[in-house]
Amino acid sequence: MVDFVSFLQTKVYNSKEISQELVLEAFEKKVKDINYHLPDLSKKEIEQRIQSNANEFAVFLFRLGNLLLLNNKKDLTPQIHWLLKELCSCEIYFNNTIGEGFYVIHGQGTVIGSRNTIGKGFIIHQGCTIGHKKNGEGNGVIIGNNVTLYCNASILGNLKIENSVTIGAHVLVSTNISSNTIVLKDETNRIAPLK
Repeated sequence: MVDFVSFLQTKVYNSKEISQELVLEAFEKKVKDINYHLPDLSKKEIEQRIQSNANEFAVFLFRLGNLLLLNNKKDLTPQIHWLLKELCSCEIYFNNTIGEGFYVIHGQGTVIGSRNTIGKGFIIHQGCTIGHKKNGEGNGVIIGNNVTLYCNASILGNLKIENSVTIGAHVLVSTNISSNTIVLKDETNRIAPLK
């Protein structure tokens, strides 16, 4: 993984070196993310998936950027942010707290804005947005464990989405959602929570 990150940095203008320890720590976090959903995959298989698949790659870059931020290396985060946007076509702010099992599926166009707290087993698909209604507003969304957002779903505002919630495609969530809920649009295009 260290060589892979060194190769990636050749794509960044005026890149700065990132410590091997943080690269390896980000990789270990990504191994836990994948093994949460696919427990039989080996580290070698996961490394190959990161290097060849934008789904795994995007979360690896988030984990690395998050570790840089947490280790007072904020000056190194812009290059990782650029790689995430340029190579994965998504934007995940590094000041989010996201638990083990974070998984991005076809992340193109996905944006996870700043200061959100997200639990374990979080799955997000393409075109999704999690963020504030206004810039700088509040501490972000609180999302529980084992929540899934399908394509083009959005969560906006200082909301709480509890555990085991599924949010269907093209749904805009602007209210709190209780645990064990499926949220879909009905035939009249209204939001219809299903228990």
